[in-house]
Amino acid sequence: MRDRVLRDALRAFALESARLLRADQSAGAELEFDLDEGSGRSGPTLYHFRPLTERFIADRWTRLRALDSCLPAAHALGSGASAYLRVNGLRGAEAEPALLAMLERLYEDVTDFTFPEERFERVYAEVERTLFEKSRPATVLVPIYGLEVEAERVDLGEGMCMVRGDRTDAPDEAVWGDPADPASGAERRSPNVLLMLSMEVSPDDPVPAAEAPSRFRRLLTGLRLWKPGGVALAALAWRRSGDGRWQPFEMEATGAARGEPWIVVEGEDPELCQFLAAIGKSTHGGAVAWALSRFEMGCGRRFEAEALSDYLLALRALLQTPAETGRSSLALSVAVLCAEEGERKRVQRRLELAQALERFVMGDGPDDDYLEAVGSDSPRTLVDETERHLRALLRDVLCGYLDADLRAVADDLLLEQPEPFEIRARSLRKEPIEEEEPVTTELAPLDEYDDFADFSAPV
Repeated sequence: MRDRVLRDALRAFALESARLLRADQSAGAELEFDLDEGSGRSGPTLYHFRPLTERFIADRWTRLRALDSCLPAAHALGSGASAYLRVNGLRGAEAEPALLAMLERLYEDVTDFTFPEERFERVYAEVERTLFEKSRPATVLVPIYGLEVEAERVDLGEGMCMVRGDRTDAPDEAVWGDPADPASGAERRSPNVLLMLSMEVSPDDPVPAAEAPSRFRRLLTGLRLWKPGGVALAALAWRRSGDGRWQPFEMEATGAARGEPWIVVEGEDPELCQFLAAIGKSTHGGAVAWALSRFEMGCGRRFEAEALSDYLLALRALLQTPAETGRSSLALSVAVLCAEEGERKRVQRRLELAQALERFVMGDGPDDDYLEAVGSDSPRTLVDETERHLRALLRDVLCGYLDADLRAVADDLLLEQPEPFEIRARSLRKEPIEEEEPVTTELAPLDEYDDFADFSAPV
């Protein structure tokens, strides 16, 4: 305890306030409740009643501020009021709002206004830390949807970590919020993983809510580049100073967590941290930066049909191939950059199929053209392969393994081929595809492709 005068003044006000609140409650004043949805941790959704103590206290604030102990408490708190209000996510510099915030903190989530001695000591300790310590911890967190970690905590350096939500005191909404549409009624089986940024700030500094979103987005970019898997940040983040209240704030949406979960396996975090550090040093702009943004757009799309054009546009930007004149050139360049010599023809053919699929999704051709061009290949498989090639190229450029002029790199590799490499363009729409060894594939009607209905869902 650093200031006994301040403590005694605040305690006297808290005791006198407790007597007033308790007397009103005993006289029949009703404490209202709100119905909150529970966590639904491993079964049906549960509900609980949350006491609206803030409203009960606010309704009596005119009488509370007239108590004999209020003015001495306000004088004792003095200029420290603004710092305490900031810690609790409030604005202003007046002592009375700070005293009201202290009472709300003192009786948070309780139904009985008997003076809580132990809780007062904890609340007063928060006040002292706010007023007298040269620095204080500040924390910002956001749930990561579609992410699973085998360890309870993964440290990423520079104050950033990923931690299982049930190992923190974060709000239930952050820990157990369902990333799916609430109307689906899906039950949560495990807590969200939380991305947390912690740092020390001076008492006069705000919680770093402005810095955190940009750092969170950079980390999300790194996760999406590291390996495939549906991962996205929640649109609602939380911040707090010290042991103060968690305050929600909105962040820019990062799309849907489409596909299988992104899993951090045990022991993977050191290599992941090295990769994040490597791409963090990248200063590429121009076509590389534009392609990276299209890649992220594709990763956040709800449907593969929407992501396909994002991925192909990104590849065209990286390889400087126009959409109409460079279809065969694009597939050839990707093949020579991303595949071993014996696999390049197959990769080239798969990219040509992906471009044919894009034209069908855009409505440029009837169903029989789609079957002629793509055949029985799963649309999702083609999109996944396109995403994988784009990810590999972006990783190598950002990490410095490949020059940003990928078209020149591809041309050099083609010149080094020991045997002529197939570069002629094929018509995928009007003429049958010639193969050295013809393959007969029995094609089902388009409406019998089980996964195509979801794939081609409208925007």
